[in-house]
Amino acid sequence: MHEDTFKEVNDCRPQVIEQFVGQEQIVQRCKVAMEAAWNQGTKLPHMLMQGGPGLGKTELSHILAKEMGCELHEQLAQNIKSPTDLHAFLLTPKDREVVLLDEIHELPCISQTTLYRAMENQQIFLETKRGKKSRPIRIANFTILGATTDPQKLLQPLRDRFKLVLDYEFYREQELEALLSNRVKQLGWQVDGSVLRMISERGKGTPRIALRLLESTRMTAASQNCDVIASEHFVKTCELEGIDKIGLTTNEIKYLRMIYENDGTARLNVLASRLGLHCKHVSTIVEQFLIREGLVTKNNSIRVLTQFGLEHFRRCHLDAEKTHE
Repeated sequence: MHEDTFKEVNDCRPQVIEQFVGQEQIVQRCKVAMEAAWNQGTKLPHMLMQGGPGLGKTELSHILAKEMGCELHEQLAQNIKSPTDLHAFLLTPKDREVVLLDEIHELPCISQTTLYRAMENQQIFLETKRGKKSRPIRIANFTILGATTDPQKLLQPLRDRFKLVLDYEFYREQELEALLSNRVKQLGWQVDGSVLRMISERGKGTPRIALRLLESTRMTAASQNCDVIASEHFVKTCELEGIDKIGLTTNEIKYLRMIYENDGTARLNVLASRLGLHCKHVSTIVEQFLIREGLVTKNNSIRVLTQFGLEHFRRCHLDAEKTHE
C-alpha cells in the first residue's frame, strides 16, 4: 500500500480557522474576536468552550493560538491538585499567549477561586510564613481558554470571568461527511465516496468518533493489502466492532436488549449490574446517545424504551437475528 495510507488521521489537523468544519456560529464569533484583537493590538478575550467530548474544543484552541502567532500552553485540570500547582502553571505564559485548561470543571473549588481572582486582577497571591499576609505576584496578560464537558461544576464567579461562552453542538451528517472528505484529501487516502457517507451516518454527530471509524476502516483495508478503502471494508469494520446502522456499540445494543426483554422498562442499577458497569458509567456514557436520539427516556432511576427505540431494535437486531438463523 502507498506509504501515505499509514499516516494517522490526526496528522493533518486544520491549521487555520477557515479549514475548521462545523460549529459555524462559534467560528464566526472567534473570527470577530481575533479581528478585534489584531486591530486593537490586544490579546484574545477569555473563552469558555462547553459541550460534549470530541466536538473540536481542543482542536479549535490550537488553531486560535496559531492564528494569533503565539504559543499554546495546555494542561489537564485533573493535574492541578492545589492552588500551588495552579500558580506554577499561571506563571509560565507570556503576554498575549494562550492557555488551555482542558476539563476545567475538574479544578478543585479552591483552585477555581484562585483562577477567577487571577483572571480578574491579573495577579496571584503566594503564601508566606504563618502570620504574614499573602504576597501578590503580577502575572502576564494572557488568554485563558477553558474547555469543559460538565459546565455545571464550575463556580458561577469563574463562569462570569469568561468574556465569550461558546456552546458546541453535535454535527449534522453533512458536516461530518465534509470533515471526513477534507481529512482524507489531506492524507492522500483513496476512499470510496459511499464510505464517508456511511461513516457520517454512524458518527453520532461527533468528529472524534467519525475519525476513529475512518481510521479503523483504513486498518481493515490495510489488513487486506488494499489501496482503496471501500464500503466492504467499512461493513467488515462494523461487524468486528459490533456497530449497528446508527452507530450503536455493543454495550448500547445490550442495554436496549435488556430493556426490551424486561417489557420495555428497567431500573438503572439493574442495567448497570447486568452490563457489569458502574451506574455512573452507564448514565454518563452508555445512555448519552440513546437518550439524545430518543431511543430511551428516563424517569429518576427508571429507563423506558421509546417507540423509536423499539422499532430500531426490532428492525436492526431482532429481524437481523432471524435472518441469520
